[in-house]
Amino acid sequence: MGLKVRNIRTTRTRESIFEALFELMEEKDFDKITIQNLTERAQINRATFYAHFQDKYELLDEIIRKSAEELIQQHTNGVCAFTRDNMMQLVFAAFEYHQQVKKKCRRNYKKIIPLLSSKLVIALKHYFNLCMQEIYSDEDERTLYVQIYANMINEAVTLHTAEQTKLTERSIAERVVQMINLY
Repeated sequence: MGLKVRNIRTTRTRESIFEALFELMEEKDFDKITIQNLTERAQINRATFYAHFQDKYELLDEIIRKSAEELIQQHTNGVCAFTRDNMMQLVFAAFEYHQQVKKKCRRNYKKIIPLLSSKLVIALKHYFNLCMQEIYSDEDERTLYVQIYANMINEAVTLHTAEQTKLTERSIAERVVQMINLY
């Protein structure tokens, strides 16, 4: 069997496991989902599941991490620039990230907000760190701003998505970018 066929099969298997998890999370709490539920829904055996993931927590972790990274990439068109437009797009990517998970995992959304937030902050920090290397040559200073900006975006988006503010997404994005105070 060629490498391409194996990669296609691996991709399809992983996608069916992801979809099985999303479907099951619509029906029951994440804590109640078993590996047997996942394997039956994805129409795979336990060995196949364990060939891809250690447990359901690693599966959920990968889905959330991958989603954050992909949305940041899409919204910024793969361009790493510390500009007003890109910062606005980062906030919009964060909104879409939370909305996608909230839509697919309505029943479990509030329970997984801490995991969502941590993965989003990691993805944002990675993006900011790359964009700001030329702006802040001092690593300690850059690390401080990277941490502040990533957490600022996450907190603003989380408040809105949890319906704790009536501000619009655009209004929040504009305020966050203003606080970042691009020169």
